[in-house]
Amino acid sequence: MKLCKNKLALATVLVLQQWPVHQAGAQQIAKLDEITVTSTRGLGGDINRAAATVSVVTAEEIEQQNAKDIKDALRYEPGVEVRRSVARTSGISGASATAGRGGNEGITIRGLDGNRVLLLEDGVPVPRAFSVGTLSAGRGSYLNTDLYQRIEVLRGPASSMYGSDGLTGAVNFVIKDPQDYLNIFNKSTYFSVRPSYDSVDNSFGASGTFAVGGERWQGMVLLNARHGKETDNKGDRDITGTNRTAPDPLTYDTQSMLGRVVFRATANDVFKWTLATTENKTSGSSPSAIGPAAGGTFVTGYQTTSKVQSDRFTFAYERDDADNPVVQKIRANVFYRDANTNQYTFESGTGATRPRFRDVTYKDQAIGGGVMAESSFNVGGIKNQLMYGFDVSRSQLSQQATGTGWTTCTGTQYCELFPKTNYSIFGAYVQDDIRIGKLSIIPGLRYDSYELDPKASARYDAQANANGQPAARSKDNALSPRLAFLYEVTPAFVPYAQYARGFRAPSPQEVNSYFNNVGVPGGSYMQIANPNLKAETSNSYEIGLRGKIDLANSRVRYSAAAFAGRYKNFIELVQIGGNFQVATPAINQYINSSRANIHGVEARVDWRWNAGWTLRGGFAYTQGDSINRNGVKTGLDTVAPLSVVTGLRYEPNQTWFVQGDLVYAAAKKRSDLANPNVGTQPAFAPSSFAILDVFSGYRVNKNVSFNAGIRNLFDRKYWVWNDIRGLGLASTATNLDAYTSPGRSFNVSMKIEY
Repeated sequence: MKLCKNKLALATVLVLQQWPVHQAGAQQIAKLDEITVTSTRGLGGDINRAAATVSVVTAEEIEQQNAKDIKDALRYEPGVEVRRSVARTSGISGASATAGRGGNEGITIRGLDGNRVLLLEDGVPVPRAFSVGTLSAGRGSYLNTDLYQRIEVLRGPASSMYGSDGLTGAVNFVIKDPQDYLNIFNKSTYFSVRPSYDSVDNSFGASGTFAVGGERWQGMVLLNARHGKETDNKGDRDITGTNRTAPDPLTYDTQSMLGRVVFRATANDVFKWTLATTENKTSGSSPSAIGPAAGGTFVTGYQTTSKVQSDRFTFAYERDDADNPVVQKIRANVFYRDANTNQYTFESGTGATRPRFRDVTYKDQAIGGGVMAESSFNVGGIKNQLMYGFDVSRSQLSQQATGTGWTTCTGTQYCELFPKTNYSIFGAYVQDDIRIGKLSIIPGLRYDSYELDPKASARYDAQANANGQPAARSKDNALSPRLAFLYEVTPAFVPYAQYARGFRAPSPQEVNSYFNNVGVPGGSYMQIANPNLKAETSNSYEIGLRGKIDLANSRVRYSAAAFAGRYKNFIELVQIGGNFQVATPAINQYINSSRANIHGVEARVDWRWNAGWTLRGGFAYTQGDSINRNGVKTGLDTVAPLSVVTGLRYEPNQTWFVQGDLVYAAAKKRSDLANPNVGTQPAFAPSSFAILDVFSGYRVNKNVSFNAGIRNLFDRKYWVWNDIRGLGLASTATNLDAYTSPGRSFNVSMKIEY
């Protein structure tokens, strides 16, 4: 891991709370009352008293479902989707050049995705998604589910606590602690090994964990590796050319390492040192790209490689002292993060522009820190729980590209599609939970300032200045207020309402991107900077109801919410002039192009009996539209159709369990699409589907256990809208099966632990 000499970056104060990995039998009921850190910025809180919609996926669920990535882990969260396009690349620009290269590209919450959803790993921001030309840096490649104690999903704006990017929600991936493992057998040492297999991509994985510790010092090391191939689908035409429907060949290797040391200096003070590294490599070819191409050329081969690496070091301090009259809790951390993505594309063939290649790199280095505190006190008999703090950061983002064929950036000479940029953010926030009897009033406010300071190379300046678009600094600030009300009539009936404002600052790519591909008849274009970009903003409203009902032999937890959001100044890349000719190339620019309105309803219920039965269900329905700068209203493609998840589980004891989960998605209506047509043909809008997954686990003894599952038990053919949107598929296309989701697949794992 390389060390950054003079960079400061984004910091968030989220420190781990301890939660046992293994729960079973009657303990399953207690798991309904989760303690979450995302909704309270790391200080912990009862999920049933959160004036927002929060859900939790535990390490136990991840392991029992053999979830090998975030798409598997969040599969049963209604209204939360992980976008993963089919790996089917061709060309050197446009959607086809990046299709599938970003892997698990990002998470969609309440109709918005990408960098509009804040992703945190143990409180540290996950690198932003980035896409240009043949490069697509997805966010899922930085994450490994084997490392997480739990995944917390906060629906709705998170900017009042976390700042930029929490426009529509936040997801926090909470890393495991040594105590999680030492608690299993109540010993001073723990060791486990867990091999696994998944037929969906013919992948084999293995993880090993060692933990050791006493009352004061604890430590752990977790190693994970996986090797696999392309993800299966329902296509069966194994041919070359665009009519191919079988998956294009691909291999991948992932490796992760997590090391953590915990020192309990006193009964009140804890220090944590964490080192985490993840590497993801893929290599593939695209038989689907072979055939005639533009300009009378012919493609004879298409190969791609990708490498994504992320290293992170964190030092955290937490103090808990309930007897202190002024400050009862303190959380502080500093971190350094280094993320790198390199993708190579080689296209062979005949014609003046073949062969050609692209070699593109994207780097995101960051260092930062923050402090947060909690003070509880009474004023006139009214209880106040005050949370306050700040975080400061500085990150350096850079990108380089080289290649041959139809570009002014050729050979060994690297060009920058945006200049190396120092990105600084400072945020300070305060929130008070004022309790008057059964009523809680929760006002909050956060102030953020950000600055983009480009350090352009001579080459970038020469090209950009020649076209009147030199690199420019950009800075601004934002206030993000929040006001929530919660009234606990009884534990079974807790209504709440909230207003929250969110914002997303423009990225260096959006402010200062520049590239030109002129001189190509019918294909000349350039991309220019826009130093006047404004931050995206949102005003969101939510009313909800939740409750917990404790009966003699069972417990019920339920929640329901209705929400509406108004979003302004959406940043989009649009064509602002030109017509692709040599003399008048098309001019593309990121601008504040549109606004959006999104509304919907969500609900979920979890009913558990001591006898071992669990019934759960949930649904999410969202509607939205986009209004462009000319006042034209269209559908919002990031909004998914109605989704419903229901499941039944039987776990009579700690020895075995069996469960089934039904996932349903309604059809996507063409009338809801931003572009209902592709050329002269109607656009493809997937029909509804329902698939059944089954899982089972068996514990041979306290040291050996097995988990197995079958996804899509009845081998249904279906398309997921979130995975195919933006690809420009017509309903008359002859290769639609190439974009289907996997058919029936099985997975199995064995765990040996001592």
